[in-house]
This record gives sequence, structure tokens and C-alpha cells, in this order.
Amino acid sequence: MKGKKEFLAVLLAGVMAFAVPQTSFAYEIPKTVSVGLESVCKNVSSANIGGTSLLVGNVQNGTFYEAGQLAASKGFTVKAVQGNYVMIQEKMTLEDAQNLVASLKKAGVEAFLGYTGEESWTVYTANAALSVVEQKSGKKAVQKSGFTGIRIDGAKEGNLLIADNSFYALGGCEKDDTFTVNGKRYRGYLKFAKKGNTMTAVNVVNLEEYLYGVLPAEMPPSYDEEALKAQALAARTYAITKLGAHEGSGYQLCDTTSCQVYKGYDGEQPSTNDAVQNTTGQIICYNGVPIEAVFSASAGGYTENSEDVWNGVTPYLRAVPEIGEPMDSGWTRTFTVEDMNRIVAAKSPAIGSISDIKITKLATGGRIQELEIVGTKGSIKLTKENIRTYFSPVGGTLPSKMFTINGNGGMSASASTEQVQKVEPAPVNTATGLTRAVAQKGITAKTEGTLASMNGIQYAVEGKQEQNKTTPVTQKDYAISNVNISTKGGKGVFVLQGRGNGHGVGLSQKGAQGMAKKGYNYQDIVKHYYTGVTIEG
Repeated sequence: MKGKKEFLAVLLAGVMAFAVPQTSFAYEIPKTVSVGLESVCKNVSSANIGGTSLLVGNVQNGTFYEAGQLAASKGFTVKAVQGNYVMIQEKMTLEDAQNLVASLKKAGVEAFLGYTGEESWTVYTANAALSVVEQKSGKKAVQKSGFTGIRIDGAKEGNLLIADNSFYALGGCEKDDTFTVNGKRYRGYLKFAKKGNTMTAVNVVNLEEYLYGVLPAEMPPSYDEEALKAQALAARTYAITKLGAHEGSGYQLCDTTSCQVYKGYDGEQPSTNDAVQNTTGQIICYNGVPIEAVFSASAGGYTENSEDVWNGVTPYLRAVPEIGEPMDSGWTRTFTVEDMNRIVAAKSPAIGSISDIKITKLATGGRIQELEIVGTKGSIKLTKENIRTYFSPVGGTLPSKMFTINGNGGMSASASTEQVQKVEPAPVNTATGLTRAVAQKGITAKTEGTLASMNGIQYAVEGKQEQNKTTPVTQKDYAISNVNISTKGGKGVFVLQGRGNGHGVGLSQKGAQGMAKKGYNYQDIVKHYYTGVTIEG
């Protein structure tokens, strides 16, 4: 049985576009991706494939070439195997291989179907000498010592062996040609990446169908269409810039937060599928190159520069104020002195017992950029993501770096953005950009809005407030200021109150939803959060 099946037939136009390089920019979007299903089948010795039928073949350039079909009454079991076998050298059809297996079994030889990965079949035998196999089969055979691969049990046609170096793929015949592995359904095709005596399931899937399973896992499907479309561009672009992330493991991407969460066919939703289809093939570029389109759940009123979270300046990952993010209820973490001493003992024992937490650097949007943990024997300064992760031994990683401690610090006065209406983009006016710096009691900070909360005291901010909040800020508008704010509380506790969820770099999902609610389209949203980019494809 031989045939071929195209991926994503319902999006034929999109598929055809992937088959050739894009003409508008010098980058070719891959047609398929290989995703390690780490959340359901990672480094295991066996796995279950559901359904009563299983296609066997291979995938080339996004097309599945079927070499045969196996049937089962209760699904299939896949096992990682190794051992010594004898293999018939002749290539044959599935029917011929089945007949030979039956003949050898009748002669008392343990025999298995074998798929060579070239749309052809053979037969393996175990626990029999080469000469015996050749005599019983009437065919030339070869010894395969140290064989490693997978064995698929449960087929009515016989158990199947596939060597690790074979070029193969397995396909399902369930709804929408899906397959099931360990109870989860997926589009596309299935392979297994071997590591010693264990294996990880790998989903070979069309890029757009992959996004079907990503979008609802990364953004609420109830969000407005334009927000979902912006997320589709971010997810598509992020995926193609991360294709080498798991190269050493035998696949390109994983299905966890290490790449993007991917829940396959069972996670799909109509609204997110529509968003993918309505942006098919579109990606975000900077100077003609796809960007690393990072995103977070909520920026808390102001996004972050890449270098203030990770290493290195990325020109399109610039801090911008939110123009549509609704104010959330925020978050609170409370630490007693005893809690802090446990954290210090785990992370910085040399500084002794905790005596104070000082905020020493603040950014324009109110995000803390440096904390000093002061102890009886010394101190330690936290920067970048260490500010969020330092507290993990007791309270877990902090949701964001946008917080006050015991009411001290600074957070973006972005509540006024709730009243901002959609206006056409206009040139940035740096003269009246965000507010100018204020200095009082030795505390200097540059903040957005008419009021700034510094050191627990409200100060009027000098300077004209920017009225057109739709324009992305320039680097001149965003600054990190040195401060010295003690947050030592009189009750022996440190109460952290903040907004936002995530690293805050790039697209804010809640902000994208807020912009969509105000009437912005997905192009507006993308270009607000990623500075100086173009949309290609």
C-alpha cells in the first residue's frame, strides 16, 4: 500500500507559500517542525498509541508517503529495544513481509515485521542462527548485532521493528488524521527520539497546525481576535527562531515553557485556530530577519528593556508604556524576618541575618532594577531576573519586578491609560515625552504620569504630561535611576505588592487584549511592543 498525504490540506494556499522562499524578505519559513512531546512522553521505555489503525511511512518536504497500514483491536504499544537480530536483506512489500513472518513462525522461528524507512519492508528474526534463518526463509540474511530501535506491539499483522537509523514516520487515522500518544491527540506524524534505553515522542507537524496547539495554551482563547492574531505572529516568529533549541535531543522544539506550551489537537479552540489561519505565514522581522518574539502575561503598566532582564541590548525589545492594559488586582507576597533569614541562609549565608531590604535602582516604569539585601555581616545586590528568583525558597519566584516593599518604591502611574482612546500614531515628541526627572530628599526618579510614589511619599511631578500615549517611547524616554530606599518595616515583615506577571519583555498579552478592546488591530499591537519591526509574509 503506497500513497501520499499533504499536511494541512485546508490551508493549501498557505502550504504552497511555504514551499518556496518568501519574496518580500530573505528568509524561508519552514513547512514543518518537529516537537518533542516532553510533557507526555519524555525519556520513557514504552508508550501507548491509541486507535485501531496506524500508518507507516516517511515524511519528505511536508508530504507523508504511506508505505503500509497496521491494524489493532486495542491500540499499539511502542517500546525502546536493543539486542541481536538477523535481518532478511531483501526489500519487500508489507504483504510479502507478513507472509514471510507467518511462514517463519510456522517453522518455529521468532519473526518480526521490519520497516526499512524507504517505503519498503523486511523481516527480522531473533534467537535463531543466520544459517537457520536463511535455510527456513530461502533468502539471504545478515546479522544485526547491537540493534537499537523501537518495537511496535499489538498489530494484527505482527509486531514491528524499526531501527534507530531508519527514516520513518507514523500516522494516525483518527479524527482529522490525528494520532494519540499516551492519551493525548496530535495532528501530523509521530516519531521517537532515542536516548539509550529510553525514548521521547516527537510530533512532526505543519508549522501552522503546531500553532493551533500553541495559541490557546499561551493566551486565553476568549481574548479579542486582534489580540489573538498578534499572539499568533509572536508565537510563529518565536518558533522559527528557536528551531535549534533541542537539536541534541533529536527534535527542534519542545512542548513546555522552555519553548512554547503546545497541547496538540485536544487543546485547540475555534477562536485561536481562526487567528492562526487569518495570519498564515506572517512573521515579525527586524531588518529583514525574524525576531526573538518573546512575550509575557502582563507587563504591569510598562514593558522592559531586554538588557535589564537578560544579557545584551536587543534593538526591537525596548521598554514601552502600556496604552491599553487594564489594571489587574495585582499580587502580594509577605515575608517575615524569619522567612528572609531562611532565604538568606539558602542563597547568601555569608551576609548573616537580614536587617533591611533596600531598593537601589528604579526604572522609568516603576520596575525595580536593583535590590540590596542587607545582613548583619554584609550585603548582596540583586539585579535582572535574580530579583524575581531570589525569594523562591520561601515564597516562590515573584510574578514580576514591578512592586513596592512595605509601600516604598515606585510603580508606573499607568492607571490613566484606561482613559486613553485610540488615536492615529504620531511622531514622538521627546521634549514633552514622559515626565522630566524629579529630585527631592536625595531621591531621583523618572516616572510616567502626574504623580510618582517615591519612598512612600507622593510627590508632584514637574513637567508636562504626554497626551499621546499611543506612540512607543524612545530610549531617551526610559531611564534607570539610582535611589536609596530603605524598606525596613516596623512590624518585622516585608510586604511586597506588585503588578504584572512574567519577565515583562516584548508583547504583553493582557496589554494586547487591552489594545484590541480599544480598537487597535494586530499590526498596531505588534509594532507597539516590538520597536522598529516589520510584518512579513
